[in-house]
Amino acid sequence: MNLLWFRRDLRLTDNEIVALAAENNASVLPFFIIDPWFYQWEDVGQARVRFLFESLEDLHKNLQRRGSYLTLFEGNAVEIIQQLTQYFLDREQSPKLYFNRDVQVEYGVTRDREIVEFYQASNLDYHLGLNHFLQLKDDRDRWFSEYYTYQRATPYTSPSNINTPPLSIPIKQLSFPQLKRKYREFWQMKKVYFKGGESRAMATLDSFLERRFEGYHWKLSRPWLAQRGATSHLSPHLTFGTISTREVYQQTKARAVQLSHIPKVEFSLKNFRDRLRWHDSFTQRLYFYPEIAYQNRYPEFDDWYTPAQLSPQKQELFQAWQDGMTGFPLVDASMRQLKVMGWMNFRMRAMCATFLTINCGISWHHGARHYMNYLVDGDLAIDNWQWQMQAGITNPLSETFRIYNPNKNIQEKDPNLRFIHHWVEELKVYNISDILAGKYLTESAYPKPILDWSQTRKINGKIVSNLRKQVKERLLAEGGEEYDNAKVAKRTVEKYRQYQEREYAQMNSNLDETASRFSS
Repeated sequence: MNLLWFRRDLRLTDNEIVALAAENNASVLPFFIIDPWFYQWEDVGQARVRFLFESLEDLHKNLQRRGSYLTLFEGNAVEIIQQLTQYFLDREQSPKLYFNRDVQVEYGVTRDREIVEFYQASNLDYHLGLNHFLQLKDDRDRWFSEYYTYQRATPYTSPSNINTPPLSIPIKQLSFPQLKRKYREFWQMKKVYFKGGESRAMATLDSFLERRFEGYHWKLSRPWLAQRGATSHLSPHLTFGTISTREVYQQTKARAVQLSHIPKVEFSLKNFRDRLRWHDSFTQRLYFYPEIAYQNRYPEFDDWYTPAQLSPQKQELFQAWQDGMTGFPLVDASMRQLKVMGWMNFRMRAMCATFLTINCGISWHHGARHYMNYLVDGDLAIDNWQWQMQAGITNPLSETFRIYNPNKNIQEKDPNLRFIHHWVEELKVYNISDILAGKYLTESAYPKPILDWSQTRKINGKIVSNLRKQVKERLLAEGGEEYDNAKVAKRTVEKYRQYQEREYAQMNSNLDETASRFSS
């Protein structure tokens, strides 16, 4: 009996363990474990759990179409696996466990290690596969080549039939109606903006590649356009593995080939594939350095950025930031969007993060947890490292770090105020000139700014800058692996900027060439 354990790989297409477990019409038991720890975890989010449950329902239906079904066990994952394995051993069957690597919190790393050790001690076979690309031994010089080799390889096909015999296993299980009743607090949402499941993931990718991708390279930073579908909206599907990055990569690449005669189209799709690579590179970093999910990358920041309880003054700032009541319209629109939709585009996530960490002087630990409590696509590998980046911790060998100006971003990213007017109803009667001039401050119920942006940028920015200098001085003095890693980080950022400049120049050159052909 092949035991097929799903985690954050809730799909049948291009899923290594599904293809291998179902080979040669072998008997397969597909299952998922509802581990109570996850639903009590301080970083858990309602939108994310609902998305998970919807994805499980969709997976169950897709399995049924193939003559199988999904069993939901409930309990501690290690204990469930041990009991399930023993159940088949008692019936003189030799179970083989199939599961993919899951790169997330320490709890999951420890859980997987215990299960592997149990199977090894029992002299039982198991297969530990890959959900997305992952380099298992740190070799950064080969990462890019290995990544693209994986992405270009033939995907695993979805089995047309999965042989799951009727079983009556005396281990605590939940039906889907029972799941909804027991965890009903995660279902009680006024509106669902991102629906889970492989079927929905495929449809979302199709609609993106049909038309929505056009202009992706510049629209992705515009919050209103991103909200309306200018970005892929695949991020929660990648988080739960309802679609593979390889599937997305190959379909995107094929679409680019179809439209290669249109320079801007090809550029937009190339930009999107770059973002897809970032997704896997962040996962890779957490795999090798799991401590970065909750610890400052450099200890020099430990006194400034700490998860300790906030002072009353900072708690007041934090509450205003959470509620979208800071008095900075673009920050507030974004934070209100997060609470309602469970999502923000990347630029707004970054801007709100720098506002909290640099301007408010509040540790990224607090902001990261708030994001995880609301984001439908919350992924520690991406979110918490991005928080450290926006807080000014990473890349200390660089002379500068970015601090976003919320009002400047209104002019650049929401000049017609569609986004602000949608989420901050108090400001609907004001145009951009009124807002930039602060006319609303004495005329509306909208709150006054909770801080002086320029002053806090200067004071707190100086503190962070000095800490970065301390890190740099230590790294230069000590040398070694940590210094080498910092050099690689600096070089990577510089190379990416140079690459972007070349790509934009090439796109403009292609546009000029196309225009000259039509005019001649």
